[in-house]
Amino acid sequence: MCTACLLFSALTLFTPAGDIAPSSRVSVAQETQVAITQMVKQLPRSSDTKLLRSGLLELHSQLATTKNDAEAQQIIDSELNVLSQQLNNSSSGEEVTELLEDMLIEDEPEPLVKSLTSAPNKSRPTWGWLR
Repeated sequence: MCTACLLFSALTLFTPAGDIAPSSRVSVAQETQVAITQMVKQLPRSSDTKLLRSGLLELHSQLATTKNDAEAQQIIDSELNVLSQQLNNSSSGEEVTELLEDMLIEDEPEPLVKSLTSAPNKSRPTWGWLR
């Protein structure tokens, strides 16, 4: 997956859910700033993530000056693409890409076979692979 796609996806993962009433609508800039703050908290402090961390914090500060959602979205798109290029050209780009992928990919659920080999639930009948 491309680094820019991973960055957009990771920010989306950390963006708060839209449970806010329409009258107190949060701007794109504010939502993204919250997402950046949460994402930066999750990043390990290492030399590999230094470029990513500083790029996200720069985006956070730029969003503080936006006047509307359209301007905020333009800054987000532009800055994430620039950050993606910087990461791709850096020596730690591969490590950062793997880190972003790990943030996005959930652990696989327990194998079905394991749940089938455990003691059956007496309240439900079992028919081979079906429970």
